[in-house]
Amino acid sequence: MSRWRSLARQRIAELVADLPADATVADRRRALRGNGFTCGWAKKVWHQECSAYLARHGAKPRAGTTPLFPDHVHFPFRESANG
Repeated sequence: MSRWRSLARQRIAELVADLPADATVADRRRALRGNGFTCGWAKKVWHQECSAYLARHGAKPRAGTTPLFPDHVHFPFRESANG
């Protein structure tokens, strides 16, 4: 695990420590908003960890995080390009 990822997880734990167990996703999102890392790689990791935390507590995935095509769609040209 990267240093930034572990720091992000620690920071998230600190920010949500005071929230009750039955807090809504909106409350959790509000607690995290504006309190993270703001530049470069750290910012990217912060957003990934916030999304993962919120997903564990019932948030729906954001648009673009699901695959473009379902698993049953077959692309034969991809198999020949990899092997």
